[in-house]
Amino acid sequence: MLRAAVAVILLSVSAASVRADTAQDCTQVNDLDLALAACSELIGSNSNPAWAYSNRGFIYDRKGRSDRAVADFIKSIELEPGEPGTYSNLSSAYTSLGQFDRAIAAASTALELDNQHAGAYNNRAWAYFKAGMAEKGLPDAERALALDQSQADAFDTRGHILEALGRREEAIADFRRALERNPGLAESRTALARLGAAP
Repeated sequence: MLRAAVAVILLSVSAASVRADTAQDCTQVNDLDLALAACSELIGSNSNPAWAYSNRGFIYDRKGRSDRAVADFIKSIELEPGEPGTYSNLSSAYTSLGQFDRAIAAASTALELDNQHAGAYNNRAWAYFKAGMAEKGLPDAERALALDQSQADAFDTRGHILEALGRREEAIADFRRALERNPGLAESRTALARLGAAP
């Protein structure tokens, strides 16, 4: 699950003039504005556009610009169609836009490329949940956690699904597990408050 808009100026620079640390800046997530500018610079230089488009899409989605994220993920897929992580991130962006059928399809495409991709299972589970099909998302949430117990988002997703299915105590336990892994996960904290449970 990925949960501000900023003006972006695509820089037309030659590959030789791109700063040496631009690629590193494009992949970091602590300063989203710096990452956005660095990815845009790389795209403008044509040095490695597929992964730069994908990273910029991820940053756009984090900044709440899911429409721009979708466009960048699609461009990345056009350039490098075999990368499951890009399809998984596209799924998240579609979910943010309320395009649940597309979100489910994108995550399913990621899983066709890599059936061990925990993030794709989690993103598809979240899309099912947001589409009002919580029960259908539960196996995906459980598969994501079977593959990777470190994912706070997957515990949060399963917690939301369990809550929707009326399994309050199990949901509370999952929201707490999510917060153990990521104390800043606002969705889990809000859910616990909604359920009248302490973190």
